[in-house]
Order: sequence, then C-alpha cells, then structure tokens
Amino acid sequence: MTSPWGNEDTQELIDILAQYNVKATFFVVGDWVDKYPESVKALHDAGHEVMNHSNTHAHMSKLSREEIVADVEACNDKIEAVTGVRPTLIRPPYGEYNDTVISAIRSIGMEPIQWDVDVSQTASSL
Repeated sequence: MTSPWGNEDTQELIDILAQYNVKATFFVVGDWVDKYPESVKALHDAGHEVMNHSNTHAHMSKLSREEIVADVEACNDKIEAVTGVRPTLIRPPYGEYNDTVISAIRSIGMEPIQWDVDVSQTASSL
C-alpha cells in the first residue's frame, strides 16, 4: 500500500486492518520516515511490512545507477533504524523504471514491484 497521507490517519488504518485481520505491506518514503517514525514503528509493531518507496520520491529513471542505489539505501537505513528490519522490496515512485533502475535495485539484493490497483482512479469512478 502506498498512499500520500500524513500520519493523522495511520492509527485508524491500523485499527481497521486489525478489525478484519488483514496484514498489508506499506511502501514509505524516507522523508515520511523522518517526519513520522512513530507511525512507521506502529505499522511494523502491528505486524505489517514496511518497505521502500525511495528516500525523496525522485524520478528514478532520470538518476544514475549510483544515485539510485544511494537513494534506495538511504531509505532502507531509515526504515531499518525504526523497525529493525531492512526492506527487501521497493516500489519506484511514479511507477517509473527502466533497465538501469531495475539493475541498480537488484544489485543491492532488492526487488522492484509495481501496484495493481490505483485507489485514486477507482474512487473517482464511483
């Protein structure tokens, strides 16, 4: 789950998922981890996975291999510092990727993934 939220609804989201016994994977940006470490910890402590969505939400397909690795590892470090678990998955920002992005991500033992449901598009069609 990737969402452009603040942290005001995080506990409510955790509670709703718990009510239905649902576990989720949250892809967070490093800047969000910096601002809301308590929310990251709460997601992790509730049994959800916290994975990487980049450090600064950059357009990765416009970065060099070295810049991609540095950005991804910076976010990994932040998530691991809060949760004790190093991410193994990343969802590149904007869904943008190319061979360089994939190769750079895999070179550090991670796998890139994409989304399968865009809630903002689904909600607007209701």
